Amino acid sequence: MWMSNIFIMVNRDNSDRNSLCDLCAAVSEAGATLVAVDEAQHVIEAAIPAQEVPVIAAMEGVSYVRCSFSYIKTLTPRQVA
Repeated sequence: MWMSNIFIMVNRDNSDRNSLCDLCAAVSEAGATLVAVDEAQHVIEAAIPAQEVPVIAAMEGVSYVRCSFSYIKTLTPRQVA
């Protein structure tokens, strides 16, 4: 499975008034693992399956998504069984 490490820039003045915490929860529900949250800059860093990046980019309150790198995640022996 292709995974991407992404940076999500949050628009502080979005029309839905989604807070940084709301977007963190939505990103997690989309299947991401949160890596870091910079509250001062309104930036979320996350690892997510690459096919879900457009879903994150389309969320209300997200102004920009930047993929820093992508990699192939191999299955662990437990997942294979």
